[in-house]
Amino acid sequence: MASRIFSGPSTLRHPRERLALLGTLLWALPVAGILGLFIHERIDLPKVALFIVIAMLYVTLARGRLIGSSVMIHEAQYPRVFSIVKRACAALEIPMPLIFVREDYLVPVAALGFGEPYSLVLSSHYIEHFQDDELAFMIGRQLGHIAAGHTRFISLLSVNGNENPIIALIFGPWLRICELTCDKVGLLVCGSLDAAARAIAIASFHHFGRNVDMDQFAEQGREIAGDSVLRWGEWLGAEPYATRRIADMRAFAQTHAFQTLEEWFLREAYEPPPALPAPGRVTVSRADCAGWWRRFTATLIDLIVVTSLITAISGTDDSASHVVNVTNVDKHGKTTHTATVVPGDTSDSSDESVGSTQLGWIRVGVDGIHVVDGTPLAAVAGLFGKNAPFWAAGLYFALLVGFAGQTFGMMIAGLRVVTKDFRKPGIGLSIWRYVIGFGLFFIIIPVSFVQHRVMLHDRWSGTRLITAERAMARAASVAATTTAAAASVPA
Repeated sequence: MASRIFSGPSTLRHPRERLALLGTLLWALPVAGILGLFIHERIDLPKVALFIVIAMLYVTLARGRLIGSSVMIHEAQYPRVFSIVKRACAALEIPMPLIFVREDYLVPVAALGFGEPYSLVLSSHYIEHFQDDELAFMIGRQLGHIAAGHTRFISLLSVNGNENPIIALIFGPWLRICELTCDKVGLLVCGSLDAAARAIAIASFHHFGRNVDMDQFAEQGREIAGDSVLRWGEWLGAEPYATRRIADMRAFAQTHAFQTLEEWFLREAYEPPPALPAPGRVTVSRADCAGWWRRFTATLIDLIVVTSLITAISGTDDSASHVVNVTNVDKHGKTTHTATVVPGDTSDSSDESVGSTQLGWIRVGVDGIHVVDGTPLAAVAGLFGKNAPFWAAGLYFALLVGFAGQTFGMMIAGLRVVTKDFRKPGIGLSIWRYVIGFGLFFIIIPVSFVQHRVMLHDRWSGTRLITAERAMARAASVAATTTAAAASVPA
């Protein structure tokens, strides 16, 4: 169902969503550069790459924090919420996410993660203020983000719901349109325009939302629409104005697409949601594995990220553009000494103190991050020598796959590394996979044109690079086979 409602003539996806994403990606760095002038911080591609890697690791490790510091919801723990999520997932035909309740004063409901199973996080300060139909709207719109493929990108921007004003200013055009897309999903899940409007009021004003006259509130929207300055204020947030969201849903509720999709939701609502492949009980087939072009696309994206990371960490920008002339002048105004300082030049230890700070085995300066000579870390770096970028790439792949199950390029291409029985590879097996991959790349690359689904480092490490849609299709097939077998057994 999820693929049906986001494609074709009745798609719920906002008509400008993909265009907004493309425009945001094209203008993100220029806008970040302009912002950097105001905050006196250079925001360039290397720093963005470093941010991406840190964000992926943080979001992955955040799941452990959720399990350790939040209440995990299941059939026996707060079944009210679990049943709403289960019905919504069945309607959208997506697997059940992990459900948590945590203390959060700002975000009522948020979806996190880079792939199944995603995490759905509800705020303990909001959850009891929502009636069931209102909660269905709030949950449904977050599941809409998962079904539409928004969540893995939104999770990179903020694990708390995009409340960062700088992030909202840079990525706001796309984020706001995504919210309008998923409001439609929430409306279909809850089945009531009145409940959806009430949910937005509660989410915006907490318990005071019960006292809001929605007709008068809608009138504010018409006032805003008539004032261009007030409309511009929307650009400063990651969400559209609440008045606009309600107006868009009311317009959608009058369309033929809403009536058609509403029938689908009512028909599908009582079917169980699809199950994920059971780790240890299902074996990855060759057809589940990624083809050559998707592997190539993911690898190309990752190499761009790795190159930017190396630049960010080593500070290998054009040194000529960063040459600083230092002139000492005595109290009479006469020049006593002139020197040229090149950031990153460690030939003179006295220059290292200029605009830099030593933190243990590394030195952080205006030119980047450098390893301090004579430290154990410098000795390790010396072992790699000129091949440091090569091994840095291997470390990038091994760590991200070990912790997150995928790299940034894999996330974009919809790929994931698993063992032959759909388990997570773990850090040890991930390192072994890329020791083989980078150590024997001169053999693997030519052979890949023949054996492109299960490559040599896949086979010898016992891991597989699978596509998300094939994994879902396999899960649905296994579930259907199991149900048919159970039905054929005589009572």
